[in-house]
Amino acid sequence: MQYLVFSPYRQSWQSTFTRLSQRTYSSLSGSKHLVNFAKQASLVTKDPVWELVSLLKRERQDEQIHGALESCNISFLDYVLWKHVVHSPSLNTALSSIEQNQGLAGQLPTDGSADVRQQTLRLPAWVAFSLLCHKVRTAQDVQDDLLRLIFEHSWSLGSKDRPALLILSTHALAHFDILTPMREIVEQFLARMIQFPTFHFNALLRGLSGFTRSEEAANLAVSILEAMSAREVPLWLETYRSLMRDRFVTLQLTKVLHTKMAHEGVVPTAEHLEAFLRIFSKYGAIQDSQEYLRAIRRYCIEHSLTVPYGPDVHLRGADLSGTTHPANTLYIRSLRHDRASAFHYLHKLLQLDATHNPGPITSVPGPSSRHASTKFWSGTKTGVDIFDWTTALISAANDKRTSTSTLIALFERARERTKQFRPTVVTYTVVLRGLLFRGAFDEALRIWNLLIDSDILLDRKALTVGVQVLTRAGHPQDAFYLLNSFMDAQRTSSHTVSLPNDKHIAPTTHHWINIIVINEFMVSLLRIRRPDVIFQLWDHLEQLYSVLPNGVTLTILLKAAVLATKMDNESVRGTFAHLFHMPTVESSSPIDLIMKQLQSAHPPPVVGIWRARRASDVARDIFRTMIYGNWKRLLDVKAPASVVHSKDAEATPLYPLVELAKSITVPFSSRKDRDAQPKITTANVHSPGKKPHHLYLSIVPTDLTFSAYIQLLGFTAHASEISLALAWMRALQIHPSRKTLSIALVFWAEVSLRGPLFEEWAERRNKGESEYGRLVRWMTEWVGEDAPTEWDIQKALRAVAKMRDSSFGPS
Repeated sequence: MQYLVFSPYRQSWQSTFTRLSQRTYSSLSGSKHLVNFAKQASLVTKDPVWELVSLLKRERQDEQIHGALESCNISFLDYVLWKHVVHSPSLNTALSSIEQNQGLAGQLPTDGSADVRQQTLRLPAWVAFSLLCHKVRTAQDVQDDLLRLIFEHSWSLGSKDRPALLILSTHALAHFDILTPMREIVEQFLARMIQFPTFHFNALLRGLSGFTRSEEAANLAVSILEAMSAREVPLWLETYRSLMRDRFVTLQLTKVLHTKMAHEGVVPTAEHLEAFLRIFSKYGAIQDSQEYLRAIRRYCIEHSLTVPYGPDVHLRGADLSGTTHPANTLYIRSLRHDRASAFHYLHKLLQLDATHNPGPITSVPGPSSRHASTKFWSGTKTGVDIFDWTTALISAANDKRTSTSTLIALFERARERTKQFRPTVVTYTVVLRGLLFRGAFDEALRIWNLLIDSDILLDRKALTVGVQVLTRAGHPQDAFYLLNSFMDAQRTSSHTVSLPNDKHIAPTTHHWINIIVINEFMVSLLRIRRPDVIFQLWDHLEQLYSVLPNGVTLTILLKAAVLATKMDNESVRGTFAHLFHMPTVESSSPIDLIMKQLQSAHPPPVVGIWRARRASDVARDIFRTMIYGNWKRLLDVKAPASVVHSKDAEATPLYPLVELAKSITVPFSSRKDRDAQPKITTANVHSPGKKPHHLYLSIVPTDLTFSAYIQLLGFTAHASEISLALAWMRALQIHPSRKTLSIALVFWAEVSLRGPLFEEWAERRNKGESEYGRLVRWMTEWVGEDAPTEWDIQKALRAVAKMRDSSFGPS
């Protein structure tokens, strides 16, 4: 079969790497979001400082900004004191200058220079605003310097200026998708009295909407919305639109906005109705989708717009008035898990289209609206088309009962029809995902080649599924080449460009490669048992693709470390490598190194040595560095329960009997690994005088992240740290699933339970509670009714046994 998409020899990998290594993120300086905020702030607050900030984007003659200084009541002496800071070449240099200013102020005499001393110690708002607007250019600026600016050097800003500083910081963090500091920013914002609450609350939410969709970002938005309700601060219609963007919104947040809009009596616009239908349909919320399709019909009737068919036209006796409309396409998406209803609805739309007689539209019950006529959707729709067919195809692809041959037949039927049903890139993507879901990798590869041979432009989702198909079909080297080809095109041109073999992609008006694409590639590598490549991708993410890892990336890394440990334990060579820490030879070019790793279809004999250490130890250190680096307060969190196998156990008189009891309840291999585990150490990432650097601020762990970490601890002789990991979860307010808690208890039992007889003695001595029981009690106090049941523990026991089996992990 022909599978080679791009010949890897068409260009020099060394030259490609040279270009990749020079890549940086798009600069925040001059961002339209910052410009728009500054303009709105100037209009609302009437503060002339924003005009001054705009002028300070580049260095000017003193007389050119004299008028702006006077408008702001800033003395020329103040300007001279801070001019070199504002026009520093970088944010890091600016912070150094600020610290030098403050150091000089400390040397001034206490009498006669009070004004100068005060001016030098306090960072003026116009300086802070200028640095945030013009000097934040890279992710490194954000991680290393921005947080120092807002949390250490701008403490003197009051209720007039502090909200604007926090909003500008939110835009900067969202630009680079660094979410971790946002909780502290939101808490500081909500703790203050705000001079212009309506403007600043809405501006903060619009800044927050720039983050990629996540549970943490949605929770922060909800906390802000609740504070607005408590303070009776209105939510602007424009803010509703920002929060309901596909990139940000979650189903939970949509329901909150839906309730808030109804409670406050806000009449939704056409855009709001479309957004609600789009989101509820995306998540398969059929009843909510039906409600909004009916609301759209009412809106269209009242504003003399084209009226869509209703949600029940495929039912007997339904109102058949209307015409084919984009709203109908969105509604079909809500039937993504009901193949029969989706195709029945599509079939009825085709029948109605064929009649060309939608019938008169009289009235649709519902409240009236006072909005002026608005164009509901851009573009036109003349009938059922490939978009409707593709949307219905999603339900077939999601249905496990749809066989591979049936799914392909549905696709081929559309492809062979008239131009009206010519497949789009979305159609191909839906079919390819369905084939991946069924494990039909050869068929997926054939369909992918059809897409490549066509003249259809590829988008980000097509790129993602193409990388997955090539990797799962046994050609990860081609997947890696495809990924880098897009990355190279993203950097070198803003026009339509040709990839090798003359395959075109659309103009790079936005970033093609984001962390979601990389995560999917890493998951595919995990499926084909290539954790060694995942480790290299982690090390070079920012260098190769200008992205930072998120919680999903860390979860994949932890799973890769577990898989690598298991794979190496299956071979004698792997076992020796772990005993003697055999070093790995690395090339100077990460692209060369990864391409060399992927030349073979099979993993190397040793995959669990990373950075000349056990991969499991490196992954554990990364997780702990992330925890302690992002949340210093977790250094004070204590484990709620302790292990019973102390280091000095061999000195006790009952040691032989205890070991005999342990041998009855715990497998020998687990006991051997547990006894060899080192003492728990604390990551020293915030020692005095040590400057924080790359503390994984882009990572916000979730229940899935902690579940993977707990499994890593259990498999690699660190089960004694599981109770501390659970304490971290509780401190971070991460609600655990029963599965996570059950697996944690199974591993914890191996280091906290003795044999039955000795456990009974221990319970009598400790007033009826063992260390295992202590953790269970603490867990129940934490999650209440969500604590694991006996049935959950039984399922976890089977799951852990399956994980330990040598066949675990290949698919």
